[in-house]
Amino acid sequence: MNIVLHRLFVTSTRLNLLSAMLMMGLISSCEKDIVIDLKDNEPQLIVEAYINNLMPEYNYVILTKSMDYFSPDFQGVAVSNAQVTITEGESNGDGTYKWNSSSRIVLEETNNSGIPPEYRQGLYVDQRTVATLRTGPTGLIAKPGKYYLLEISSEGKNYSAVTTLPSIVTIDSLTTGHSYIDEAEGNIPKARVTVSYKDPDTIGNRQLFYWRQNKNRDGFGWGALSNNRRINGTDDLTNGQYLKLTQPYGFNYNELVTYYMISVSREVYTFWDSFNKARNNDGPFSTPVELIGNVKGPNVTGCFSGFSVSTKSVVVKP
Repeated sequence: MNIVLHRLFVTSTRLNLLSAMLMMGLISSCEKDIVIDLKDNEPQLIVEAYINNLMPEYNYVILTKSMDYFSPDFQGVAVSNAQVTITEGESNGDGTYKWNSSSRIVLEETNNSGIPPEYRQGLYVDQRTVATLRTGPTGLIAKPGKYYLLEISSEGKNYSAVTTLPSIVTIDSLTTGHSYIDEAEGNIPKARVTVSYKDPDTIGNRQLFYWRQNKNRDGFGWGALSNNRRINGTDDLTNGQYLKLTQPYGFNYNELVTYYMISVSREVYTFWDSFNKARNNDGPFSTPVELIGNVKGPNVTGCFSGFSVSTKSVVVKP
């Protein structure tokens, strides 16, 4: 990895999540409506954490503390020197969990010398992953069906979140077509990508869709993939059916598109759905949007997202 990749990573994940939350008036944590108090806004810890089954280098935690509402630059401060761990476990079926203490992994602020020091702050990773990126990443990897406990200790306060990885829904095929002329970009011919897959015969499946293309090929991090390109879907009306979903986004001919279909739990889906609504809102003085996170602790907001990933690539043709 190089400096350019991590610049894209930091600006597209940490700052996108942070700025959207700040523009919403420093959203309150867990299942509470957004409350804006312009006179006294206490800084919050913002947690952006991911764990997936396919790409260990995309398992990371970003910690940021929000600034005061009247801060002139609307940016946050990276939280360093936190203690961050992830532990694997199983559900007992009654709302409690059995955690395997021997599986606990300590995440530390990245020590990759290729990243400027100011970008290393607040970015916590499994150091085994960073050390092996050039030869093939190893380290923290998640398993569908398992549960994961994120624990954070920072400035004398403790935080935690639990997430799970649902069963993987496999992409059957990617096809391209539905061509059109993009007049807004100089009459360039483009085509759309269609993903085909079989929805499981169970209610409650949720998917997020990401893709990598030429213009973000060198980006790193889920935020670099998802910027204005996430489409949420549920299976309440399509349970058990064979689905073909055509993305409205257009791609250039002969462009290589790597597509990620990600199965998530209902609470992770709900967080990102509410986050998108908050991001697309008209600012802190518009109608409040409820942001529902899964991180517990004092003055905290954010999400620990478990991603079950299926991926395929396709070269775009008319």
